[in-house]
Amino acid sequence: MTQPTAPRGETPDEGERVGPLAGSGPGAVAVQFVAALSKAARSFTLYAPTNAVVRQFLADYQARAAEATAGGDLVLDVHPWELRRDGEVVYREEDRERSLSFRLFRDGVRRLTFRPGVAWSELLTFLEILAVRYVGIRQQEEDVVTLLRKGAFDGIGFAAVEGFAPEEDNPEPEGVRRSRGQGSRAPAGYDAPFPLLPPPGPIAWREVPAAALASLQATEGPEALAADAIRLAAQLLAEAGRGLVQPRELQLFLLELRDYFVADAALGPLATLAELVGRTPPGQLRDDLLRTLGDERLLEALLAAVPPGATQLPPEALRLIPLVSARAALDLLVAEPDEGRRHVLALIAEARLPADAADIIERLTTLDARVARDLVQAIGSKAPGQASQAAAALLDHPDEHLQVAALQALEGAASDFPVQRLLKLLHSPRAPVRIGVANVLARSGKAAAFQPVHEALAGRKDCSTAEADAFGAAMARLDPGRAAPLFVEWLKPRRGLMKALGSSKQEELLRFAAASGLGAHPSPEAQAQLEALSKAAGDEAFRRHCFAVLARRRHQGARHG
Repeated sequence: MTQPTAPRGETPDEGERVGPLAGSGPGAVAVQFVAALSKAARSFTLYAPTNAVVRQFLADYQARAAEATAGGDLVLDVHPWELRRDGEVVYREEDRERSLSFRLFRDGVRRLTFRPGVAWSELLTFLEILAVRYVGIRQQEEDVVTLLRKGAFDGIGFAAVEGFAPEEDNPEPEGVRRSRGQGSRAPAGYDAPFPLLPPPGPIAWREVPAAALASLQATEGPEALAADAIRLAAQLLAEAGRGLVQPRELQLFLLELRDYFVADAALGPLATLAELVGRTPPGQLRDDLLRTLGDERLLEALLAAVPPGATQLPPEALRLIPLVSARAALDLLVAEPDEGRRHVLALIAEARLPADAADIIERLTTLDARVARDLVQAIGSKAPGQASQAAAALLDHPDEHLQVAALQALEGAASDFPVQRLLKLLHSPRAPVRIGVANVLARSGKAAAFQPVHEALAGRKDCSTAEADAFGAAMARLDPGRAAPLFVEWLKPRRGLMKALGSSKQEELLRFAAASGLGAHPSPEAQAQLEALSKAAGDEAFRRHCFAVLARRRHQGARHG
């Protein structure tokens, strides 16, 4: 038989029962007190009196009672399916088998008053009375009103009526009864006997249709269990937001739920759980719960979801990356022999940018050169404010390609150039490193670096034209005033015997550097000098170099307007 519920439109309070419980001020305190009272009363029917759960509920009930009565009398109006304080709903339950308000209303209680300083002995006696009514009574036993009267309370007051009565036994007009608070009607079928069952039919074997079995099996399968667990988590999160569930209890539940999903490799439900927690209001509770969901076991579950030979995470795993720290991923990456898993761990660390940039920078020197290079480039694009710090960490790395990658990242950084370390690298035995340093110094605009760059260029006799090009452009950008006369000197045509003897390789390199410097010099006359130089150059290689520098200057000028 279906349990009756409050009929729509029959009670005068129907329109008022729609809406949430009181959520602020004394109303919220009353909500917590009534919830503690209901849980403590029901615990007597579920556990032994000495059980630790009962003691916990009793302590909570006592504390909530003191809090609710601290500011004065707590007056609760009793309705069939609700308890109200000053018109605010502080308790609602329409299942009469579970409803505290229904039991009180059925026995005639219409109002409860808890006074400040009510003794614990009276609170405990009141709780015992409610627990008796939760179990149910026989006709010869006493109801709540009788038991309350026998309790002779000083700190607890109540108002009661005789209970339900047929209308023919109470000829008082409807309006008068409503004004006296007697207008609530019992639901349809209230305390009606169960209907008679039909006579039993013959017992015979019948095959259950596959469709019916499928729906039954679906309710017991792992997917249904996961969905039920997610729904329960959502309910507990809502109750925790209202203060009815302790954060520690919620954390323990989520921890157990996470371990189950991880052990079952159920990444989809785990991601749904994480997103559910992420939608809670920002604050300490949400941060603590998110930390509860993520640890090294979750990272192992993500890696286990990657098929052998694959180098990408599945979509369910990508949804869980916000719960995994780059620190944990890089710790595993250092000792991981499998190339596919190493690539996945690097992707996880990269996906944690820019939040975990500091942790990645701290471990760059311990990583494989290729992984470190990729992460430095990723920091440059996703966390540009920390690109210079990441690049500086690798300037002294023994791998030439990694040093060049670090210098390229520094070249694109906005500030914080480690000038002194860069100046030392001007004398690196590797030409690509020296070129990268010259480009970074030119980008920095530090005039103090002009002289070291000049000395490094003039002191080398084996540098390439590419290196001379980078050094000359750097000198023009670092200090145009000091660079201009040097360029004029290096470009002077040779005369007489010196012309006949020919120029040395170093002098040729200085001429290439001077031409490159004119291409980067901010003076408008520099372009005219470069055009004249390209026309008068006798050496074909030098002429092509001048034309290339001139084209680069024009292109950069057009790009910057």
